[in-house]
Amino acid sequence: MKVSVVIPTYNRAAYLVEAIQSVLAQTFRDFEIVIVDDGSTDNTADVVKTINDSRLHYIFQENRGVSAALNTGWRAAGGEYIGILGSDDMWLPTCLQELVQTLETSPHLGVVYARAQGMDARGEPLTQLVGARERFAGETLKSLVYGDFVCPIAVVIRRAALERVGGYDESLIANEDWDLWLRLAPYYGIGYVPRVLARYRFHTQNLTRTDSSRMERLMQDRVRVLDKFFAQPNVPEDAMSVHDLAYRNLYLDWTIRYLEQRQFQRAWQTLQRAMSFSSSHLKFLPRAFAVACYYLVLSKTMWGVQLVEAWTRRHAH
Repeated sequence: MKVSVVIPTYNRAAYLVEAIQSVLAQTFRDFEIVIVDDGSTDNTADVVKTINDSRLHYIFQENRGVSAALNTGWRAAGGEYIGILGSDDMWLPTCLQELVQTLETSPHLGVVYARAQGMDARGEPLTQLVGARERFAGETLKSLVYGDFVCPIAVVIRRAALERVGGYDESLIANEDWDLWLRLAPYYGIGYVPRVLARYRFHTQNLTRTDSSRMERLMQDRVRVLDKFFAQPNVPEDAMSVHDLAYRNLYLDWTIRYLEQRQFQRAWQTLQRAMSFSSSHLKFLPRAFAVACYYLVLSKTMWGVQLVEAWTRRHAH
C-alpha cells in the first residue's frame, strides 16, 4: 500500500460522501481510505456504510478532537505515505498523483502540499485560496515561524516523518498542522506544487470561521504553538530573527477577527499586543492597514489575494 488517506470527521455526514468520492476518483490508484469518526452523533456511520469499496476503513472513537483523530488514523494505516483530507473538503482527480510523484522524486522531502480553492456549502466555487509559497525562499523553517503557508487538506506526508516527531499534538484543538510542520521542518524539506488540487469548503460550522464559538481557543492555540516553538533550546538564528514578526502577525489576525465580530474593546487589546512586537509604529501601521484590507475586502477577490501576496513578499521584513 503506497498511500493511506486519513479523513478525520465529526458530525459531517452531509459532506462526507463527496470527500470520499473525490478520493475514489483519483487517477493514482494505490491507496486506502481511513475514516476516523471522532464521536459523531449524526448518521456518519450509516453514510459510510453506503459506500461499498474494500479500500475504505471506518474507525469510531470517543470524541477527543481532530489531533487525536489524525493520530488514530495514521497509526492504524498501512501506507508509506499519509494523505490528509477534511471530511467536508474535496480533492481534484490528480491531487494524489502529483503530490506522490513529488515525494517519490525528492527523498529529502517529508511533506508536499498544493493549493486549494474555496467553495461554499453547496460546492459552488469561491475566490479564496488556501496554501502559498514560503515567505522566504529556501528558508522553510523561518517561513513557517513567520506564518503557516501549508494547505492542510491538499497534503501528503511521509509516514517516517510522522513517526520521527511523534505525530500530532493532541492538546491542540486547531493549528495542529502548523505545529507539526514546525516540528518536521528541522529534519525534512516541505515541497510545494503551485497548483489548485483541492477544494476547501467554507460553511457555518467551520472551526476557523471568525464567528466560531471556539475562535478564542483557536487563537490561543496559535499563541501556544509559537510559545512552544520558541521555548525550545537552540532555536535556529534564522527562525529567531522573525520572532517579533510572527507574534505581530498573529495578533493582527486576532484583531481583525474581533473587528469582524464588532468586539472593539478586545480588538484594541490585541492591536496593542501586535504593536508591542513592532520596533516602529510608523512601519507597523501600514502593515496593519494592509492586513485589515486583506481580511475585510481583498480576500474576497482573486486579484486582491494575488495583490496582497505580492505586497507581503516585498515587505516581509
